[in-house]
Amino acid sequence: MNKIIIKDVSILTPQGFKKAHMIIEGEKIKEISATDDCRDAEIISGANRRLVPGFIDIHTHGANQIDFNHASPEDVLKVAEFNASQGVTTFLPAILSDSVETTCEKLAAVAKAKLDLGCDSVEGIHLEGPFLSVTYKGAMPEQFLQKPDYELFCKFQEAARGLIKVITLSPELEGASELIKKLTADGVRVSIGHSAASYEEAMNAIACGAASATHTMNAMKLLHMHDPAILTAVLESDIYAEMICDGFHLHPPIVRLLLKVKGKDKMIPITDSIMAAGCPDGEYMLGVNEVVVKDGDAKLKSNGVRAGSTLTMKKAVSNLKKFTSLTDEEIYTLVSANAAKMLGIYDKTGSLEVGKDASCVLLSEDEDIDMVFCKGKVTYKKV
Repeated sequence: MNKIIIKDVSILTPQGFKKAHMIIEGEKIKEISATDDCRDAEIISGANRRLVPGFIDIHTHGANQIDFNHASPEDVLKVAEFNASQGVTTFLPAILSDSVETTCEKLAAVAKAKLDLGCDSVEGIHLEGPFLSVTYKGAMPEQFLQKPDYELFCKFQEAARGLIKVITLSPELEGASELIKKLTADGVRVSIGHSAASYEEAMNAIACGAASATHTMNAMKLLHMHDPAILTAVLESDIYAEMICDGFHLHPPIVRLLLKVKGKDKMIPITDSIMAAGCPDGEYMLGVNEVVVKDGDAKLKSNGVRAGSTLTMKKAVSNLKKFTSLTDEEIYTLVSANAAKMLGIYDKTGSLEVGKDASCVLLSEDEDIDMVFCKGKVTYKKV
């Protein structure tokens, strides 16, 4: 069995940073200790370095010239490689509303990448649509939006070979409450978004089992003192809430406000990245949509509506350091533990503890990413 020892490194544990050795055997963290057994082990120096949990991105539409609505299984592997360079050890490719045929085809492509080609960093799939509100469609193609339909979802899940872990839907649509109950019973996390829902409709969805909110404050009816709407339900309740910390989707004071109101344990930084992430300004695709990226800001070519982002998780961490006064411990926990808990996988990832997956990021003295491990395998090494 492969054995790696990262020596004399400052490790972020649930109790904070501590100087120790981390021993990795196979896919798991075997030991975090002041002593080390170097026999038959690859030794990596952790001197002047820090080791933090791998970043988790539960909402990304692509990167590095690849859009998941157009991706082959091999393309998914390429995005996983790019994501590793940004510190990501776990992610959910997001498929946005498209034709039933294309949706099934692309769900199958992601499933093949994970189940047949061994893409360990893909935890599952985030299906964004098609059960979404036309009023707050954002960059969703209106012609593909429809009412909640459990049989259609089951068709999608069959194509995905059971890998749909999260679905975004609008809670105000007819039949949404029943669908939320069924999906929750099936173990799928329902995220409410792209929504004009009233406060009461959103709170009902949460009572039915909704677990999170999609890109909070974006493509969502905002609050008013006489019309609290879905946003108030998201803020008042204990559900998780995604946030895009790129400086475009949320102004920095709004990021701070969300963290203060919801609490650091309920906000989940995401990228909502499109194929332009890691690429220069220019013209790209998001599903069937043409997108123009200028100064890093992605908008639909047709009407100027914001369409995903060019954000990476590495940049999200950097922005959180600029936008907030959170400690490094809080930020690195924010981009790992919260998503793992929402997905129900915190027992195996999201923190550095003995027995959990050895999915972690080795940071240099200046906080750059030196190495990334996904389930004990080196998936990125700085040249």
